[in-house]
Amino acid sequence: MPTLLTVDIGGTNCRFARFSIEKGALTLAGTARRQTADIPDTQALMDACAEALIAPGEADALVIGMAGPIAGQRRARLTNAPLELDLSDAETRYGVGACLLVNDFLAEACACLTPIGAGAFPVLGPRDAATGDGTIGIIGAGTGLGTASLVRDSRGAWLPLPAEGGHAAFPFTGKEEADFQAFAASALGLSYLRGDDVLTGRGLCLLHAFLTGERREAAEVAAQGLSRETETLRWYARFYGRACRDWALSTLCTGGLFITGGIARRNPLVMRCASFRESFYDSPQRSLLERLPVRRYADEASGLWGSAWLAARLIGALPA
Repeated sequence: MPTLLTVDIGGTNCRFARFSIEKGALTLAGTARRQTADIPDTQALMDACAEALIAPGEADALVIGMAGPIAGQRRARLTNAPLELDLSDAETRYGVGACLLVNDFLAEACACLTPIGAGAFPVLGPRDAATGDGTIGIIGAGTGLGTASLVRDSRGAWLPLPAEGGHAAFPFTGKEEADFQAFAASALGLSYLRGDDVLTGRGLCLLHAFLTGERREAAEVAAQGLSRETETLRWYARFYGRACRDWALSTLCTGGLFITGGIARRNPLVMRCASFRESFYDSPQRSLLERLPVRRYADEASGLWGSAWLAARLIGALPA
């Protein structure tokens, strides 16, 4: 029975999971968590795997999802933290049989092909729509804003496509939003704002400060400003809906759009807010957008499941 080891490294948390494959299906066998700040380098990550679950050399495959661009599937640096990984000699140095380093949202995209996708909550569009052959989009905000997609290749197999849509300039409209843009850009020392600056925890803090004059930590703002009808909720939901709309149109994800990330998972009122819906459908392509199923992941282990799907495919244990 193959054993798969997966790791999901974000700017704040590092999660680990061990999977097995039983009767052609992935089975979660154990999970663990560490603070990313406690893992300074590649050796420390390998040691953390061994302490938390199993040594990488005992797994048939190791797949690591990391929040940052990947260089050649073996080297990466976190976008919002100083950790750098180098797995170029993982087979010889750590005894890993098969190894892959991917962008964390590539793993999040693959998660929709596992039980994570089946258990996602409907947000907008057809509620009973199953994942079809059309392109699938993924987007989510937390410490950073990530994007990715899945398409079918010429053989009909799913091909995950990485993206860095969170670093594109965010589209503001109207004078009030322009005032916020100037306020936040000045606070961050930037010439323009990206989705990564607007929808993440730091963006939420700046939005709340702009609207209320209160300077608070992201967790406190979310607890007070996103748990009930507030001006902060309405503005934030509008921005999130706009980002989802633009990514849905950019990918033409007729197979569905999945929303992930800690902010959406811990603050479901954002997706239920009227401002989110209005912003998502605010487009000349509204009739197209209304046909797209939009769903939200419910499980924080989604990236680990997606990495497990990639690990199983890496060793030929699951069909693509």
